[in-house]
Amino acid sequence: MIYVTGDIHGDIDISKLKDESFMKKVKEGDYLIICGDFGLIWDYEGENEEEAYWLDFLDTQPYTTLFVDGNHENFERLMNDYPEALWHGGKVHRIRDTIYHLMRGQIFSIDDKLFFTMGGATSVDKFIRLEGKSWWKEELPSEAEYKEALINLILADNKVDYVITHCLPTSIQEKIPNLKERDHLTDFFEHICHILKFRKWFCGHYHRDQLIDLKYQILYQEILTLDDEIIVEDIE
Repeated sequence: MIYVTGDIHGDIDISKLKDESFMKKVKEGDYLIICGDFGLIWDYEGENEEEAYWLDFLDTQPYTTLFVDGNHENFERLMNDYPEALWHGGKVHRIRDTIYHLMRGQIFSIDDKLFFTMGGATSVDKFIRLEGKSWWKEELPSEAEYKEALINLILADNKVDYVITHCLPTSIQEKIPNLKERDHLTDFFEHICHILKFRKWFCGHYHRDQLIDLKYQILYQEILTLDDEIIVEDIE
């Protein structure tokens, strides 16, 4: 079984993974996908005691933990401190034996399903953060990552089962009340959502659980399987 959830922000929102009902359901061989803002690779001085505790907790669970990056990650450590490898057809950083960062612009085959992954997002709070300590410019993809994403989609005939990102295409994001921020990444997603055939698009970032247009599932606290749907009405 493959489960999907939203941001855990390090230890801030990770308690949902200790929920009794979830822990009773998961079994050996399952996967848990986190849609960005993993946040357990954060301290600019290196892995601290709290990070190690939670990484070891995840590494001892029966499932394999997979995550795309969000905007609140230490990209310097994420890109340089962990070995890059090929896993299920795409590039990953191996964080622990059963914890993998799904790199940008990759396509993975997991349980006979194809997943396109593209992390990153803009930090709207970057004006209160310090570069190299609590904010990194690599939160948005490089031109090389955009190019690799397009090449991999072409090689897959622009067909996947699921898309895993941190943010949404521009036009879908604009359906969230009072949220009109757009950037190069949301515009890139706007382009590919019109050429890509997919069953469902999962993301985090917006701190809500909501289904938009029946195909775009925003996740935060909920932990769903691939076929579950949850709809939360917008609060004006």
